Amino acid sequence: MRWAIPSSLLVAGAHAHGVILMTKGANGVNAPGSCVLDDTPRDCIVNSCGAQADTGIIRDAEINRGEYGPLGWTQGGGNCKPDAVIGQYMGLSTAPKYTGGRTFTGKLDPIEEEGKKQRRADHDLHLDALFSKRASPSFNPFALPIIGFLGLGGNRTAYFQETIVSDYAGKGKDNGLPTTDDDNTISCVYRQINEDGPGPLSAAVDSTSAATDRNAFKDAKVVQNVPGDGFVGLSLATNTNFPVKVQLPEGTVCEGKVAGLDNVCFVRLRNNAFAGPFGGAGFFTQSDKAKKRALEYRRRKRAEASDMETARES
Repeated sequence: MRWAIPSSLLVAGAHAHGVILMTKGANGVNAPGSCVLDDTPRDCIVNSCGAQADTGIIRDAEINRGEYGPLGWTQGGGNCKPDAVIGQYMGLSTAPKYTGGRTFTGKLDPIEEEGKKQRRADHDLHLDALFSKRASPSFNPFALPIIGFLGLGGNRTAYFQETIVSDYAGKGKDNGLPTTDDDNTISCVYRQINEDGPGPLSAAVDSTSAATDRNAFKDAKVVQNVPGDGFVGLSLATNTNFPVKVQLPEGTVCEGKVAGLDNVCFVRLRNNAFAGPFGGAGFFTQSDKAKKRALEYRRRKRAEASDMETARES
């Protein structure tokens, strides 16, 4: 069966339309995505209103030429620097904001501390609901072509503008970083801005360089993905948050150093849209059990290699 795709979607714009909004830790700690820009409009979907300001553009050719770092770039902030958002999360610095302006109607949310506290609670509740509504069975109906094209399975949310980076400013000093599950799986929220920002997403994890070395990123398995037509890179979802889970490669141990922290990993996610790839990144660490299992895997592999070498020499 072939699915009819509206011609209006085949002329989608040439700018990024999806971003990693948050990382959700198994330890109950949540953190903003690494390329999120506060003040990006979240109640519209087109480039002319600024909606695409912080959606990541992650092209290997540009990264390999040294034009941008391993996390790519955004229209509103340029090069996505891995220490920017995590620095503000740890209370050490202030991350860039989107300053491009917009035409808008509506009331700006309060920025007082009580407003930040309420928004953090709202974000945390939203994440809990988002990840509880979708399981990841061996047969996943959200992977069917028509479901992916329709962009079903997420939560549509619209609000005046982004504040999540400042809302979580300094929280890392008390709470630490989000952690993986004990099976070394990290959860993220992918926000699809408009039609050419859908999944499916591919993932890579940097466990050593804190997202400063492009060669440190290793392919990882996406075990819960974003719906979308994998061929044309389109879906009908707009301003919709989707849960994503990434399984770290076996033996991965978070060893990166950034913002005064040790044991930091970065996950990078992107789609295959023709004008992209588009996506973003998040930072996290491991649960104690996940780290222990990864170290045991490394020891086992070293022992096996040693045994094979001994056998060859005998």
